[in-house]
Amino acid sequence: MKRKDFRVFQDKSYLLTQGGGPISNSYIKEANRLLSELALNGSDIVPKWKKEIHHIRQLLGRLLNSSEQNISFIPSVSSAMNALANTFNSTQRVLTFEDDFPTSSLAWIHNGYKVDFIPAKENGFIDLETIQSSFKKDTKIFICSHVMYRTGFRLNLEELGLLCKKRNITFIVDATQSFGVFPIDVKKFNIHALVFHGYKWLNAGFGIGAMYLSNHILEKYPKPFLGYTSVNYFGETEHNTLNFKVKDEASAYELGTSPYLNILLLGYMLNNRQKIGENRIFRRIENLIRYCFNECKKNDISIISNYPEHHLSSIININAHGITKEMLKSNGIIARANGEKITIGINYYNNKKDIKKLINYIKTEKSTINKKPL
Repeated sequence: MKRKDFRVFQDKSYLLTQGGGPISNSYIKEANRLLSELALNGSDIVPKWKKEIHHIRQLLGRLLNSSEQNISFIPSVSSAMNALANTFNSTQRVLTFEDDFPTSSLAWIHNGYKVDFIPAKENGFIDLETIQSSFKKDTKIFICSHVMYRTGFRLNLEELGLLCKKRNITFIVDATQSFGVFPIDVKKFNIHALVFHGYKWLNAGFGIGAMYLSNHILEKYPKPFLGYTSVNYFGETEHNTLNFKVKDEASAYELGTSPYLNILLLGYMLNNRQKIGENRIFRRIENLIRYCFNECKKNDISIISNYPEHHLSSIININAHGITKEMLKSNGIIARANGEKITIGINYYNNKKDIKKLINYIKTEKSTINKKPL
């Protein structure tokens, strides 16, 4: 899947994947193919689609070093967090970050958990000592985003997973801003639950993501909600609610009829990224991040998210020098800007020209500001 497959680049430089990734022409073609299958076959297409979804579940399991039994499809991270908040006991104490996306805390607060927050620092840097000192004696659940949405700071999941393992703490990770860019091994990182949405770095459109649940959660805790697909039925009568058993796998969290089209399109994008190569995608993004940093330094543009390399992500904050989103947009650049900082998201379809175009515009505006009389 090449850059030219994304229409958004026909007339602009798109650097806002952290807010939502554009869909491709091939995605649209695949969506039309699936809709045609539904039009020609009606519900008779479902058995075929179910087999394809099984393979997508297996693929996700492999990508996370897990099994398909541990994978559930979700409509949003918020719905998954609410399901998790209803899975555990609300007497358990939760720790998360002050600067994390609200999804990490709202469901837990709403369900009566005591939620503690790790304070945010000015440039978004998070040190391990601050995290360690924030754990209380009775902290039982730790929630974090792999990459912070506002700052782009990337946390060391292996380090945090070990920390939680030593303290016997449930480790929950939101990988929405990292899945598809950075590899994640749920076993190596001691992750109990991981959630992500596909509309950002996977360019899979809105309304579909996935959740990993460890065997520990699946075996120890009852399912918070049940739909007719959450159980296995026994006996001669189909869907016999007098004789059933709740599934002991993550798919029990999927309530009712599956959003087949969304899942199949998620799978389509995952398979396309596999064809490109995960390592190839990671290296390309890594090189573009370095290029962006070098260009900023050459042009004396300050980098706000100037973290050590192992904490960098695809999200970069730089000094805006008074530039707003509207100003960028009028010059063919799509990025987040508020006058104080510009936030960009770099994905594999970006190139050096996108970054150079942004840097040159900032350089021009910066020069104009400096020439204005006091």
